[in-house]
Amino acid sequence: MQLKKMAVVFTCLLLVASLLAGCDGSQSGSQSLPTIRFLADDSEAAKKYAQGLQEIFRQALGIELVLENVDFATRLQKMRDGDFDLVFAGWGADYNDPLSFLELWVTDGPYNDVGWSNAEFDELISIARSSTDQEERMEALAKAEKILLDEAPIIPVYWRQRNYAEHPWVKGIIRSAVFPANEWKWAYTEGRPGGDNVLNLNLGEEPPDLQSITCTDAVSMDILNATLEGLVRMNANGEYEQGSGLAESWTISDDGLVYTFELKEGLKWSNGEPLTAHDFEYAWKKVVDPRTASQYNYMMFFVKGAEAVANVEIPDKESDPEGYEQAMAELQEAMDNMGVKALDDLTLEVTLEAPSAFFLSLTAFSPYFPLNQAAHEQWGEEYATEPDKMLYCGPFVIDEWKHGSKMVLKKNPNYWDADNVKLEQINLDMIKDINTPVTMYEAKELDVIGVPGDFIPKFQAERPDEFKQMPEAITFYLECNLNHPLLKDQRVRQALSLALDRQEYCDNVLRNYSAPAYAYNPPSISSEEPSVPFVEKYLNDYLPINGDVEKAREIFKAAVEALGYEAPELPTK
Repeated sequence: MQLKKMAVVFTCLLLVASLLAGCDGSQSGSQSLPTIRFLADDSEAAKKYAQGLQEIFRQALGIELVLENVDFATRLQKMRDGDFDLVFAGWGADYNDPLSFLELWVTDGPYNDVGWSNAEFDELISIARSSTDQEERMEALAKAEKILLDEAPIIPVYWRQRNYAEHPWVKGIIRSAVFPANEWKWAYTEGRPGGDNVLNLNLGEEPPDLQSITCTDAVSMDILNATLEGLVRMNANGEYEQGSGLAESWTISDDGLVYTFELKEGLKWSNGEPLTAHDFEYAWKKVVDPRTASQYNYMMFFVKGAEAVANVEIPDKESDPEGYEQAMAELQEAMDNMGVKALDDLTLEVTLEAPSAFFLSLTAFSPYFPLNQAAHEQWGEEYATEPDKMLYCGPFVIDEWKHGSKMVLKKNPNYWDADNVKLEQINLDMIKDINTPVTMYEAKELDVIGVPGDFIPKFQAERPDEFKQMPEAITFYLECNLNHPLLKDQRVRQALSLALDRQEYCDNVLRNYSAPAYAYNPPSISSEEPSVPFVEKYLNDYLPINGDVEKAREIFKAAVEALGYEAPELPTK
């Protein structure tokens, strides 16, 4: 999940103009360093975090990062378009497996914004996807991560810690290191001022995309998880069990390849129309349809034939009508062969490419949610852009949406488990600055908030029973666009990684108990031993958390001069 996944995700766009003051005279006729653009979000916290990186790189390597801040949705689009040189990005796990992080970087993958390619890495990811031997999978993934860290198309910075405050009347919110980050179905209040069963929260951002087949960010996914539902759903104990979602039960073939789901009887969309197995088949095929251009299409590749659908190339209909018709026939054939079939209104048969230990948990994830074909085709590109232009099948519906300001969710009377949904309404603000949510929380206008690093000591001292912490499966990292004349050089990227004192950054900039990332996968992701973190077993201390500035300077100077540029003078302080 991009964070957005964040994601779940916090990504930062810093526009970097390298003011390299001076030259040692040894490179007569060499050029000044080219400008490096560095993308950052426009929230108050994101600006602060970007400025911290700006100062670290200025002191270590003499490069000046010039910040340009844009809104969350714009930053996501710029990343998709490759319109950046350097971007501070975040990713949150969609499921508890290292593959959730590493498969982003396969050649030409939908999230591979940087243009990096490594055939050995791709082969290792292929092994991890298909192998049923967990030890073999983990060893392949560990080797793949080492390749990624060594070549440094991305540079891990920190693993995020969640810090939040919750008034004592708030009960039942389930929080998870992996999707869903926040489960509101089971939430309720006891003794809330102003009345129970209303919850006031701050989203912090406008949800960029509420189409389940294309959504990639954590903000939107919280809304989708509240208003839609998959075959399974995390229950009040944080587990997935039969009957927890829209499927009443399922069976799995002896070879682990065929799942047969029986849906609950009487399921309805929010407009009263029946919800059937055909809505799942339609949705899953739309995710991998190349015309959808979903960045999450690879999440469906566990299903037999899904990747073949995604790989169909469709030429322009106007310039190549014959080729277009051939491609459409090929696409239809691939869809017909895809391993998801509605056998009848209540029965969905799914055939996998290979057995998967975590496939059931994937069906709780937004790309696997059902989609009403008639409504989706009726509203087209406007689907899910307004409350009355989408259908709901989850615990809540969107009742009001003031774009950029506020969203109101209300209990869905057509939800199959409405009797167990206690909240009647969730009010969601979209406040970006740091201070306002804290003030509103203290005034009891917000029931739960994320606590910014600067306020943690205050909450620890004054509200110790309300302040809470938990580790997250989220990594923040720098992405280096390999089309840039400097960043295309592996030595330059390695120098950036070595120049970064991750511990200092966490201690003095973030100040929120986040941990310096000595690898890419965070400690919340398990190895083949569920109680042993993957990163601790296979990549312990792989990157120096305190950096190595002298070595970074040496590598950086040699690299830029070899490329024909002047090495920047280092600041006197």
